[in-house]
Amino acid sequence: MTTQDVVSAVRESVATRTPLRITGRSNWLDAGRPVRAGKTLSLRDDSGVVSYVPGDLTLTVRAGTTLAEIERVTLEHDQWLPLDPYGSSDGTIGATIATASAGPLASGFGLPRDLLLGLEFVNGRGEIVRAGGKVVKNVAGFDLSRLLTGSWGTLGVITELTLRLYARPRADRSFVVSLRGEQAKALAHAAYTAISPYAFQLVSASVARALGLGAHPACLVRLGGNEAVVAEQLIVLSQIAPTKEIEPHTWTALRELDVNADSVVRISNVPIQFLGASASILAEDIPGVYTCIDPRRGVLRIVVARNGQEGDDDTVAGGTSVEFGTDNGRSSEVIFEKLPADVWVRVSPSVVADSLSLGIRKAYDPHDILNPGILGD
Repeated sequence: MTTQDVVSAVRESVATRTPLRITGRSNWLDAGRPVRAGKTLSLRDDSGVVSYVPGDLTLTVRAGTTLAEIERVTLEHDQWLPLDPYGSSDGTIGATIATASAGPLASGFGLPRDLLLGLEFVNGRGEIVRAGGKVVKNVAGFDLSRLLTGSWGTLGVITELTLRLYARPRADRSFVVSLRGEQAKALAHAAYTAISPYAFQLVSASVARALGLGAHPACLVRLGGNEAVVAEQLIVLSQIAPTKEIEPHTWTALRELDVNADSVVRISNVPIQFLGASASILAEDIPGVYTCIDPRRGVLRIVVARNGQEGDDDTVAGGTSVEFGTDNGRSSEVIFEKLPADVWVRVSPSVVADSLSLGIRKAYDPHDILNPGILGD
């Protein structure tokens, strides 16, 4: 598949008024709200490296390229793309950017939009649009790349992306701490005052058991850099609680807990509000319900497996059982990543009903043919 093939598919849909379901490898078809589409446009065969300049730490790939393929290609030059969205690594980079999916490494390297330098997409008129650039130092006006990131294919079909890479660290080690008493609070405080981890997750007992790390809440830490930097940070951790080194694949197993999820909810707030709440949240131990907290980003994720315990929709999906202190008057933001199809309309019918969002969608997809309904009406 080429960009021109995508242009032809979009223009045909415009002519016949047939809405399109935009997909990558179709791993997340049950994520987002139900899509009202008559045809599917898959980018899974639109893959491959367009340009790789190791000296500039930049890589340009087609949208259907998998994260696993990007890892393989960059490894040959001792580089990597620190982007590890939840789920499996056979997902495509186009879908990852379109859904703005981030994983544990976002704690140390930022969100997908921070690793995206530029992209090419086809809008709802069948026009090719290019945004951003192919170099790290790029001066531009309105940042269309960030606008497309997280738009879920409703503004355009992403066909090509240019990404910012990093040199692989000399040391990259992971550790687990079994949490007791106030250790969760102490470790969360250290995570943004005393150490600079690549990834840092406080996980519930159900997560620890699923990962083979014991039967108690735990803290997972990934440290990287040179040997001296890692050693110094490890000393800080060891002063708080006994620390045990774990295999790197533990992070992959953590991300893959989402693969068979029925519901995924993300709750965001300022980091300080999670310090007092961490211990009580992690103490909740419901079979099939996995809870993780990244105190550096101020993000809590609740994953409900398909074979997990049944519960009230408003409690499991809406996160209404979780409360945070809001002394500064700010409330938590609840973001639904995945829900059963019949639950969406009750808890989150739309996130694009405001006039600005509607205006942007009208400008880029005037005929409403790109993933209609996936963000609501």
